[in-house]
Parts: sequence; structure tokens; C-alpha cells
Amino acid sequence: MTPAQRARLRKAAWPVGIVVAAAVAVVWCEAAGWPFLEGPAQRQLSQRLQRPVQFGEHFRLKLFGSIRLDTDALRVGAPQGLPSDSPLGGNLLGARDVHLELPFSTVMNLLRSRHDEPPRITSLRLEAAQASLKRLADGRANWTFGAPHPAAADQPFDMPVVDELVLRQGHVTYDDAVLKSSLDATVSTSEGRTAQGASDAGLAIEGRGKHENQPFEVHVHSAGVLPLVARDHAARVPITIRLIAGDSRFSFDGTGTDVLSFEAIDGAATLSGPSLAKVGDKLGVTLPTTEPFTLKARLTKSGPLWSLKNADLAVGDSRLAGEFSYDRSAKVPMLTGELGGPRLVLADLLPAFGAARPGTGNPKPPPGHLLPQREFDIPSLHRMNARVKLRLQRAELGTLFREPLAPLQGDLSLDGGVLAIDKLLARAAGGELKGSMSVDPNNAVPQWRADMRWAGIDLDQWLRPRNRTSQVAKPSGENPGYVTGKLGGHAQLRARGRSAAQVVGSADGTVQMWVRDGTVSHLAVEAAGIDVAQALGVYLIGDNPLPMQCAVVKADAKGGKLTPEVAIVDTKDSTLLVSG
Repeated sequence: MTPAQRARLRKAAWPVGIVVAAAVAVVWCEAAGWPFLEGPAQRQLSQRLQRPVQFGEHFRLKLFGSIRLDTDALRVGAPQGLPSDSPLGGNLLGARDVHLELPFSTVMNLLRSRHDEPPRITSLRLEAAQASLKRLADGRANWTFGAPHPAAADQPFDMPVVDELVLRQGHVTYDDAVLKSSLDATVSTSEGRTAQGASDAGLAIEGRGKHENQPFEVHVHSAGVLPLVARDHAARVPITIRLIAGDSRFSFDGTGTDVLSFEAIDGAATLSGPSLAKVGDKLGVTLPTTEPFTLKARLTKSGPLWSLKNADLAVGDSRLAGEFSYDRSAKVPMLTGELGGPRLVLADLLPAFGAARPGTGNPKPPPGHLLPQREFDIPSLHRMNARVKLRLQRAELGTLFREPLAPLQGDLSLDGGVLAIDKLLARAAGGELKGSMSVDPNNAVPQWRADMRWAGIDLDQWLRPRNRTSQVAKPSGENPGYVTGKLGGHAQLRARGRSAAQVVGSADGTVQMWVRDGTVSHLAVEAAGIDVAQALGVYLIGDNPLPMQCAVVKADAKGGKLTPEVAIVDTKDSTLLVSG
């Protein structure tokens, strides 16, 4: 080798040596766990998160492939710059024996101060941890990373996406003045890859808390791998949920993919409570005030879409069914579906109009008043929009009627607070009823409208009271009714008000009714004419139905008062005129 060649070799060996030395150093540092990075890492995390971050005495860091940290202790404090007496003070997280694995993308987003998406954590294992989550009424929260600033006042916080979570013993406290909720819970898991095949693999959450000053209990258990927040294609595992809040109960038995967002949840659910409205208020769903209820259905969720399938609802004496979807992705959530079922008892809907019933919270009308005075929950009409088809097999009207409305159908809509039932159709006793109803709350006083028509209803078949003094019996041997014939009519009414009493007391419009091919009890005609002696004679010797030559009523409603314009019942025996 010539001197020139040796010189070139020595010149080339320097960079190679430097690279080899650097590689050896990196390998040694990786094997040693980069101990000299503990201080800089604490300072960088504290600066970026705007809160103190402190590791324990044992610190070991790995950077090949992904970032992996092992430490015997980890403390994440409160946001910096808070007054010493701030309710947001105290540690956000305190943990021991921590293993943390992060993808480089999460670290890069943190270094760039990007908070447009929740951070992803590949693996988080803790022997013990205690977390304290707090948010004040002005929106400031101790979980907001970066410089303190008001959080979105109506939004929950974004938890990190954790692919593997192992927490042997955990304690979480949550106090949110915005959502008026608090929770104190213990959490334990044996999740993720380390738990595969383990007999005790699963998650257990046991907690107590309050929502709007109402206490509740929550119990969540999974029988397999269940991440904190799932990946897009996470495997489903068995999960059970039990929630108790006062007189309300919720249970779920099925499968899911994660704890917090319940992605791809699918299973049997049961919900019961004192009133649909009270439970709906907690869920953000507009529902009527009812008597105690029990709902059983298959509950599923895909993204923001919740679905109830094969729903079976018992409210009072009513037995309803249906399928519904609730989409929370829109600015105003949308409820769609179909409500059916074998039996609706209209009396079970009276609490929605303020009638006093046990468990509804509706007060009795004050002395001297018949109609309910309780105001309707008008603001709840703006909580969501809805498109629901009503397809009820039968609707029972009460003891006065022999036959129900069968079927009862219509299209219910809720749009911008306006609640309407269109294409209303009901059949009873050979006749039918059609029309529409609506309430518009977008005024100083809510506006109510109804336009109803009915025709061909056989009164003898429809009404229950029987004329036991009649001398004429039907072929079946049954006594006839006091009034027979085909009933028709048309009502157009407008009203204003926030309670049933106000609505009835402000009704304006017209009401028309007529009876064709009918008869009326002789006893009823004489009693209506206040001919007591002749009515008593008819009662003693027996009653005969009188054919009605004309039976018409046309009345005007004004300010809740109904004034007959025409009201006449004409028979060969008497002519009855009504006024007043």
C-alpha cells in the first residue's frame, strides 16, 4: 500500500469511526435506558403540558421502534399559574410502577402543541394510580393540556386513545360543574396483551356519584380484553353495565369494544323509571311525562348513531313496541323510527298534559279547578328533532266506549321545536277519524292547532251505556244504546297556553256534529226537556226509541267558551233546542 493510499484510508476512517462510535453510544444508551434524559424529559413535558411532570427514582427509556418508558413513580400536577387556593389544584395523576408506550406521532403532535385530536397511547400499565378530574362552571378544567384556557362548556373532555390498559388498582374522582356531575370510582383491569388467556382478564368499575344532585351507582364489568377507548377495529368483548339512580334502573348485557365511548356496543338493555320524561331529561331526549315504565330492547351503537331494536315498552296499562335510531352527529340530534304495539291506553298519556299521577311530580289542580295547571316542558321541544311513524294496533279511550280506536296511525314530527302529528287516521265502530294536530312554541305563548274530521261511527256499537228500560231488544238480546245512528263531524280549533287549563281556556274555532239514520231514547228526550212526570212514566212502563228526523250541532268556540249556533234534535214526539 502506497503512502497516498494509506493517507486516503486514514482520512476515510475518521468519519467511519465517528459513525461507529456514535452507533455504539446509541446502542449503549438504549441498553442503559437513556438515564441522562430524565431531567430534560421532565422539563420538556412540564413546559409543553404547562404543569409539573415528575418521574420516580427509577427511570428507563427506550427509543427504538417506539417510545417506551418505565418508572417506579409518575406525578402529573395541576395546571401552572393557578392561585394556591384554586379548586383545580392538586395532582391530576399519581401512579407507581408505570410502563408507558407511545408512537412517535403522539410525541410529535405534543411537541408541535397540536390538540386537534386525542393523543394515542399504545400501552399503559400501572400497578396503582389515582386520578382527580375537575372542571369549574366557567369551563376551566385541570385536564386541559397547554396554557390554562376555558374549555368548551358543553363538551366532555377528550380522553387519550389507549390500545392496552393494565391497572391493578385505581381510584378516580371526577367533579364537573358544567355537567353537574361527580363520580368516585375504583377501577381495576387485567387488560391487553398481558391478559390474553388469563382467567381474570377484564375490567371492573365500581362507583358512586351525583348528577344534578341526584345520587347514582355505576357498575361496569367486562369478561375480556376491553380498552379504555377502542381502535377502529378493536375486538368485541362481553360487557355488563348496571346503573342505579333513585327510582331509575338501567342494565346492559352484551358486547362492546371500549369503556368510554361504547363503540360498537350491542346487547340486551332494560331501562325502568318513574317517568319517561325524567329519564329523557338525563339522556337529552324529549319524551312525555308518563306513569312508571319499563323498556326492554336490543341496544346498539355505531359511531354517533344509537339504535333501539325490538323495543318492548310497558307504561301503565299500555303495551307498546317499536324500533328507533338516535343520531347525535347533527347540530340538533335526530330521532327516527316507528312506534307500534298492541295496546295504548290514552289515560296513560294524561300525565303528559299535567294530570296528577303517582311518581310524575304533577300537582293536583287547586281547589275550584278541574283542569291541570302544571306548565308543559316547552324548552325540551328544542332539544332534538324527530320523525316517528305511529302505527298502533289499538288505542283504548276509556270506560264510556265499547270499542277502541283500531288502528291508530299518524306521522309525528318535531322540527325546530314545532311538534306535529299529521296524517292522523283512526277507525272505530265502522267509521273513521282523520286530521292533524300541532303545537308551535316559537312565540311568546305556545300556539296549538287541531283540525279533525270523523264520519260513519256507529254510536250504538261504539258507546257503552245501555238503555235497560227499553221495550225493544236487539236480535242478540242486548239492550240498545240511548242514542244510535252514524256520527259525523268536523272540529277546527286554535288555542294558546303553557298548560292544559290555559289551552282549554283559550280555545277558538268551530265544532260541528251530526247523526244520520239514528234513534234516541224517549226517556232521554223527556229528561232533556225537563218533563219529570212524563220521564218517570216512561221509566216505569218502558222506553221506546224515537227515530231522529234531524240531529245537528254547530257551535263556536271563543276564549274557551262553546256557544251553540245551531243545536237541534227533532223527533216525531219532540223537538229539542239547545242554547247557552
